[in-house]
Formats: sequence, structure tokens, C-alpha cells
Amino acid sequence: MSVICICLSPGLQHTVSIDTLIPGEVNRLSEVTVDVAGKGVNVCRALQRLGVGALCLAQGGSNADEPAALARLEGLDLRLIPSSGRLRTCTSIVEATGASGHRVTELVEPSSTVDKSCVIAMTKTVEDLLPSASALVVAGSRAPGYPAGYPARLARMATESGVPVILDMQGPDLRDALIARPAVVKINLAEFVATFLADRFKVREHSGALAETDVSPDLTKAITEVSRNFVTSFVLTRGAKSTLLIRDGSMRVLPVPPLTAGEVINPIGSGDTFLAGMLAQLLKTDWPSTWESTPMEALEKAIEFATACAQSNARTARPGFLEGSFKAYSD
Repeated sequence: MSVICICLSPGLQHTVSIDTLIPGEVNRLSEVTVDVAGKGVNVCRALQRLGVGALCLAQGGSNADEPAALARLEGLDLRLIPSSGRLRTCTSIVEATGASGHRVTELVEPSSTVDKSCVIAMTKTVEDLLPSASALVVAGSRAPGYPAGYPARLARMATESGVPVILDMQGPDLRDALIARPAVVKINLAEFVATFLADRFKVREHSGALAETDVSPDLTKAITEVSRNFVTSFVLTRGAKSTLLIRDGSMRVLPVPPLTAGEVINPIGSGDTFLAGMLAQLLKTDWPSTWESTPMEALEKAIEFATACAQSNARTARPGFLEGSFKAYSD
């Protein structure tokens, strides 16, 4: 059985390295890598690296030959549904800033509109794959052309087939998809606040209530109140500060082992590898048959491993990749 990873905004990821970026000047790069990427793609890549059977469904485009070739080269099971729009290219600029570590600037292109025929084919492909799926992951934003509520439709198809669902999205798409009762929602705290609490808290990761080392009593109360409205477990990452596990009004704060600034090269894709690690750990148990009542202790253990995966990715330059030595962690 395989995990189906849905990526509704795939593309190419250029990761470029430079000593120092000087705006307005000619900047010569020291290294360039090109990967096929997107949140669902990164989750699939990390799952396969961890020995979990996984495939990724995404739309293709007029330039689909390149991501398809890159996927074959790394052994990534990427299945592109034909569409006519051009797949986007995003760029990560990684600066080596010395003892203080690296600075990463992300340039994100908009996604092209997908064809109606692609949406129809995507839905039919998911329907055909669900009988042999161990889980469904829907991660990332929705490109134009996919109808409103489309992630919720896919999530409903899975839960109605008895397949557990993990979501990593925000805004209206997340609020709609929660009706399908996903097993886990994995997003960061800022995305949670933007989705459910934007009228009460300023959505700023690096200032205000979200930037505090500890979650304030007011924010804790607001988060737990939201959780009572939904039948799911929320896993909210806070970078190096902590991870929050919330279900039905109860919240646990889980520590994150510290990394030095020099260890972190590029955090892009770390949330995706976190999700993959969490799911990989859960699949080692009888979770697929008991996902509607997963013990909090099992989720805590999965989060511990997920954190190790995320930190491994942060110590590499490429999105969704784990260090070559990481196998020792997963044994």
C-alpha cells in the first residue's frame, strides 16, 4: 500500500548558493541545484527516503518534461496529470553569512491555471488509487483552475473510503476540508492563527504574541477553543521554539532540540519533511486502522521523529531532502 501525496501547486525549485547577495549588483553564484518541488512533492520524497511506499499526484504543464526527468533521476514516484499551463519555478537564495549561519531568501512564482480536463483526471486517478492507499496527504496551496473546495472533496473521498487523511494547508481550503474529519492537520502556528484567529491576533511570526518563546495564556485559550469545534488533531509547529499538539480543547507543548545557527543551511521544505516523518512513524503502528482515535502518546512519539526529520532537512540546501546519514535516526 502507498501513501497518496497530492500537490496542487508543483514546480521547479532552483536552490542557488552565494557568499553574500548584493542587491543592484552582479552576483555570481557558487552552486546551483534544480529539483522538482512543491509541498506534496517534498512530502513524497521524504517518505520514500524513509522507506515508506508513496507516490505524488500533481498537474503537469507545457514544461512537464523537465520535472518528470528530474523525478526519474532521483527515483521519485511522481505522476503528472496533463495540463497546458507552464509549471512555475521558485528560487531559494542561500547566503553563507559567516558565524551567524545562513540567510535564505525565497522567490515564489504564481502558479498557472490548470485545465478542467486535468481536474477531472486528477479526481478519477485519486478515486482509482484509494482502495490500495495507506493514507492521503493533501499539502500546499491550490493552483487556479482547481475549484473552491477541491481539497475538501479529495479528503472526503478518502475518509469515506476508510483512508486516513493528513492536511497541510490554510485559509478557506482548510476550513472546508475539516468537514471531512482528517486524522491530523499539520500547519505552523502563524497559519493556524491566520485561518482561525486573525480577528484576535496579529499574524506576525517574528513579532507580537506569535514570536514569544512561550505561548501566552490568551493565545492558548483561543487555540484550544478552536480545537473543540473540529474532530481532528492539530499539530502546530513553531520553528525552534516548540511544537503544539492540540485535540478537543487539550494542548501539549513539545520541546524542539536546539540547533546552532551554523547548522541550519536552508529551512525550506522542513515542514514537509516534518509531516513525512510524523506519518512514517504513525504507519509503523496500527494507526491506519485506528486513526479516528489515535492516542496522544502515539502522536507525541511521531512528532519527536518528525522533528528530527525537519532538522535533518534544515541541515541540507535542497527542499524535502534528508542528510545521507539520516537512516541511523529512522532505524
